[in-house]
Amino acid sequence: MTPSLAVASQALITLIYEAATQHGAWSQFLAALAQQLQSHAGLIWANDFSNRSVDVQLPGSGLAATYGFESDAMASFASYYGARNVWLEDASLHREGAVVTGSMLFPDHCLKKTEYWTDWLRPQDIFYTAAAIVELRAERSTNVTVVRRERAGAYDAGELALMRKLMPHLQTAFALQRKLRRLEVLSQSSTQVLELLPFGVLLLDATSQLLYANERALAMTASTRLLQLREGAPLYCPREADNGALRRLLHEAAQTGTTAAGGPGGVLNLNGLTGEQLRLRVTPLPSWHSPFGSASAIAVFLSDSSDLITSLAATLRNFYGMTVAEARLTEALVNGYSLQEYAERQRISIHTARTQIKSATAKAGAQRQVDLVRIVLTGPAVLQRNPLPA
Repeated sequence: MTPSLAVASQALITLIYEAATQHGAWSQFLAALAQQLQSHAGLIWANDFSNRSVDVQLPGSGLAATYGFESDAMASFASYYGARNVWLEDASLHREGAVVTGSMLFPDHCLKKTEYWTDWLRPQDIFYTAAAIVELRAERSTNVTVVRRERAGAYDAGELALMRKLMPHLQTAFALQRKLRRLEVLSQSSTQVLELLPFGVLLLDATSQLLYANERALAMTASTRLLQLREGAPLYCPREADNGALRRLLHEAAQTGTTAAGGPGGVLNLNGLTGEQLRLRVTPLPSWHSPFGSASAIAVFLSDSSDLITSLAATLRNFYGMTVAEARLTEALVNGYSLQEYAERQRISIHTARTQIKSATAKAGAQRQVDLVRIVLTGPAVLQRNPLPA
């Protein structure tokens, strides 16, 4: 590889990793690659050898990109000419991690005799192609392809060496982008569910700084002024005594979420001088579960102090198969009662209460009491209890 190509490869590698982490940036990489390789067009696309179909959209991956192609050309390629692509006739020549040219895949002297060249390649002044087969899974390949005119000549050894140098970076970037996209989708879908819950929800990191607040939480904190949400700072209660209690609950919950040590969280009732009330339910979000993104460590659920979450028993029985006693105990824990308080209130032994909660926790698919509370608060039982209008 010449010094100029070596310098170009470093710039292209930088663009590859930028594209993996930025929406829509693969087109910028394609443009730079095509220009470096004296090509007038390029695309990232997939081919399925099992049914001779091509995909230029790559839905869900964020990888699809084109440079230099008209939208009509891409549409006809996807709907008809991709299946007539003579460079795809021999699947054995397409190996993951390989860099191939059209000349390796189909004789150049036969190309102009094909429908593919006459009706699709020639109108776009395409004769030579080079492709990096980045992935090959279950007969489906994902490729980075560039094309150029016949008068530009075939791709030479130095140009192909550049594409081979880019290959491991492309493979890493494709895998990275797919993982980031999955995490993004999971996080977005989870927070969308939080907007449907019948109470305010705050998600905090391990330092108690706010990561997310649903609309109901923002409205409740603004109207009561008993809890302040400050950007770049932990949650804060204006009253010193309330703030100390809140700090202790958040610290214990953060310890549980990150190190499996600490406390299960708890309930804090805030009361204003003019009758405002706010009830905070603090619960850990264990890092190994990460239901709302890997940075979340604590959830705080907000409700009016007088608004206990009632009528859960029937839905807990329907969704999780709990007994009446288990459902009542779970409902009490969700509302901030301790196991001891519930046992005294129901006039049962603490041993009986522990047996019931152990069974209820297992039925909800949780391992610990704190996980049971979180699952119920963010799960279908609460949504079923108080559905919002469409």
